[in-house]
Amino acid sequence: MTRNHIPLIKAIQNHKKADPISFHVPGHKNGLFFHDSIHEAFGEALKYDVTELAGLDDLHAPSGVIREAQEEAARFYKAKQTFFLVGGSTVGNLAMVYGAFERGDQVFVQRNSHKSVFHAVQIAGLVPILLTPEFDHDSSHAIGISVETVAEAVRQYPDAKGIILTYPNYYGVSIDLQETITTAKKHDLLVLVDEAHAAHYCLGTPFPVSTLQQGADVVVQSAHKMLPALTMSSFLHINEKQSDAFRHKIKEALTMFQSSSPSYLLMASLDGARAYAESISKTEITTILAGVEAVKKELSNIKQIKVVNWSDNYHCDPLKVTIKTTTNLTGFELQDIFLENNLYPELADEKHVLLVFGLGTIEVPSQSLQAIRHSLEAYEVVEERRSNPLLNLKIGVQKLELHSDDLRQLTKKRVPLERAVGCIAAEAVVPYPPGIPLVLPGERMTEQVIDEIKKLIDAGATFQVEQDLKDVLVVDVEDDDE
Repeated sequence: MTRNHIPLIKAIQNHKKADPISFHVPGHKNGLFFHDSIHEAFGEALKYDVTELAGLDDLHAPSGVIREAQEEAARFYKAKQTFFLVGGSTVGNLAMVYGAFERGDQVFVQRNSHKSVFHAVQIAGLVPILLTPEFDHDSSHAIGISVETVAEAVRQYPDAKGIILTYPNYYGVSIDLQETITTAKKHDLLVLVDEAHAAHYCLGTPFPVSTLQQGADVVVQSAHKMLPALTMSSFLHINEKQSDAFRHKIKEALTMFQSSSPSYLLMASLDGARAYAESISKTEITTILAGVEAVKKELSNIKQIKVVNWSDNYHCDPLKVTIKTTTNLTGFELQDIFLENNLYPELADEKHVLLVFGLGTIEVPSQSLQAIRHSLEAYEVVEERRSNPLLNLKIGVQKLELHSDDLRQLTKKRVPLERAVGCIAAEAVVPYPPGIPLVLPGERMTEQVIDEIKKLIDAGATFQVEQDLKDVLVVDVEDDDE
C-alpha cells in the first residue's frame, strides 16, 4: 500500500457521492437537519458522521475498510496490531490495564501518571505500587522512572506482574527509558506505556524514539494531541512480540470500554492523521522546526521570561516549548498575558507556560509578541524560585494505605484542607491540566501535600472538583482505626 492509502476515508467519500437517503441514525440525516447556529459551519463534515452501514465496516468486528485502516496504522507504527480509539487515550489506558492483568495483581505505577491510569487500576481491582519518578532539577518536572527504582521495586515486590509508565511528560521531556524497559522485561514484567503525547515519534530523528520500538508491550497514543486528528482520536498499539491470546484480551477490554456507536468522524480523522504523518517529508519537518526555533529566539529576547533549554541527556520533543517566568508572576499569570494577546498556550503551572506546535507551520504575529514584551516590561526580574510538589508526595516505592475495594466500604466525610493532614484521602485531588493527581484515594495526606495544594490554589491553578477546593473527602477516623 502507498502512504496516501486512506481506505476508511475513501469508503465514506464513495458513500457520500451516492447522495444516500438516510433511514438510519444519527438523527441529523447526513446533515439534513441541524441547529441553524452551526449548520453552515459543520457543513460537509456532517456527511462523514455516519454509522455501521454496508461497506463502512464495524469498529468492534472490523473485516473491511476499518480493519484495513487499522492495518495501515499498524504497518506505519511497526505494531503487531493497532486499534482505533474514539474515547481518547483515556479509553486506551482503561482497556490496556484491564485487559493485561488479573484482579488482585500487584502492578508498579509511575506516581505522576495521568488520572485515567489510576482509574484503570481501580476498575481492574489491581494493587498499585507507586514509583517515584526522577525529577529535572531546574523545572521540578517529573521525567521518568529510573532503572534503579525498578530494581528496588522488584526487590520489594517480586510478585508484581507489570509496570505502567508515562512517556514523555506533558512538556515533551523524558529520560531515556530503554534500559528501564529492558530491566522490567528481564523480570518478566508487562510494560504498558501511556504515550499520549508521542504519536509523532514514529517520524524518527529529530524526534525521540517511541517506547513501542524500545520493547513496551502496549502503547497508547493520543493522535489528536500532536497529529492533525479530531479531539479524542487515539491509537492503541500492541508489540509485535506479544501473543494472539494477549492481543485478544486487550481487544475484549476495548469492546467493553469503547462506545458501541463509535464516531466515523473520529475514525476517519485517524485514517487521515496516519496518512498525513506518513507523507510528511524530512524537508518539511526541517522547515517546521526552523519556525519553532524562530519563535523561541523572539521569546528569548524578553528578559522577563526564559525559554527552557533541556539537558542533552533527555529525550525532548522539539515541537514543545516551555517558557519560565523570571518575575514574581506565576505561570498562570504569565499565561493570562498571552491570552490577552490572542495566543493560547496549552497549559500553565506554578512557574511555566507550555506552547505546543504541530506538524505544520504556525504563523505567530510579531505584533502579539511585541505586545507581550511591552506588558512584561513592568515586572522586575527576580531570583529564581524552586518548588517540587510531586517530590513531596511519596518517595521511592510505596503502596497506598487502603486498596480501592476496602476504601469503598468505609464511611467518608469532608474536612477543611488544613485539618486533612494525616487523613486518608477518599478522593483524588487533580489539577487540570495536566490531570496528574496530587493526592490519590487511599493515600495518607501529608502537611507538604496540603501546602502544595494551597500554593497552587493561590497561584491560580484549576482543579477538577465539584466545588471550590476548600475541603477534601477523607476516610472517617473511626473507620480508619478499625
